[in-house]
Amino acid sequence: LFDVPPQAFTPPPKVTSSVVNLTPLSAPLPCDLEKLERVTQAAFGQRRKMLRQSLKSLGGETLLARVGIDPTRRAETLSVAEFCALANSI
Repeated sequence: LFDVPPQAFTPPPKVTSSVVNLTPLSAPLPCDLEKLERVTQAAFGQRRKMLRQSLKSLGGETLLARVGIDPTRRAETLSVAEFCALANSI
């Protein structure tokens, strides 16, 4: 919605903060939460790694191919639906 400057906080952080509006889905995405947690932990566990590397322990490129996700993408580019698709494919 809008940014909040560092001077609005004490002590001021070295970043600009943003205010966002989150709208809940009308129904949750069909996904096994334990598997989703495994996928997100692996995907975000190593900063700036491509998914083929970060998801290697869960199937790596084979898993990504099953869902149709480019293995050179990074975790921060995936949607919630794509993470659910990965979790459902384990």
